[in-house]
Amino acid sequence: MQQTVTANQRGTQNAVSVRLEGIVKKFGKVTAVEKVDLELPAGKLVTLLGPSGCGKTTILRMVAGLERPTEGRILFGGEDVTRLPAYLRDITMMFQSYALFPHMN
Repeated sequence: MQQTVTANQRGTQNAVSVRLEGIVKKFGKVTAVEKVDLELPAGKLVTLLGPSGCGKTTILRMVAGLERPTEGRILFGGEDVTRLPAYLRDITMMFQSYALFPHMN
């Protein structure tokens, strides 16, 4: 007999909420991300959408631990992971194809 497994049964037992509090990222004099507050519930699929250069990838790199915020905090399940290195975060980052929307410029 085949068993049906739902997304909640399969993947959310290890899911945690992610919260960004006052995240700022500066590269020299350039502010790439300015005062972002964002709360992502555990087990939910979230998409960041915006024009090139608006800070989407920088935010994802900070959540993944590949960049450190200049200011603010990143919390996983209420635990501050802002200074935790990427290899200890148990998170994955997948890059999109630049040709995702080939009909747009």
